[in-house]
Amino acid sequence: MSARLAVLASVGLLCVACSAVPEQKTFEDAPAWYDNVPAGCGVGSAKHRGIKDLTRKSAIAAARQELAAQLQAQVQALIDGYQQAGETGGQDFTEELKTNTMREVTDQTMVGTKVAATALVGTEFYAMVCLDPEAFANAFDKMNQLSEKQREALRTRAKEKFKDLDAQVNKLREGR
Repeated sequence: MSARLAVLASVGLLCVACSAVPEQKTFEDAPAWYDNVPAGCGVGSAKHRGIKDLTRKSAIAAARQELAAQLQAQVQALIDGYQQAGETGGQDFTEELKTNTMREVTDQTMVGTKVAATALVGTEFYAMVCLDPEAFANAFDKMNQLSEKQREALRTRAKEKFKDLDAQVNKLREGR
């Protein structure tokens, strides 16, 4: 099984798994879709400091990064702890120190994504990037190592999963 086929299968599972987990709204001023991200989408934001193009591109890049991390991410983490208890001068003492170090690395080719929504609220620009079902399905045609029957089966499954995504995005747009 090729790496691309594994990624494509993961996307289908991601769409199903993410749609079942409701997220809590955390930013009052953000658009509703920023805190309740539809399956198959990623969001990002950037503070507008005067250069519209830079602000927009930064928010979109952050949204694509979040979407890419949903598809594939390598996480390394280290939690280091220290505890001590004792007595000094007739007084008990305890001390504790914990540190948490984490690094997340994402290396993903983003085929078939589109900017689904943007909003400027105050000085914060928000963007939502979603996998585009049509472009994503067309990417199967470029996979040389798959037979036409395998490509068609993958196209069909992807289109079914993205029907749900389209319905969710349309609901968000109607709620504006």
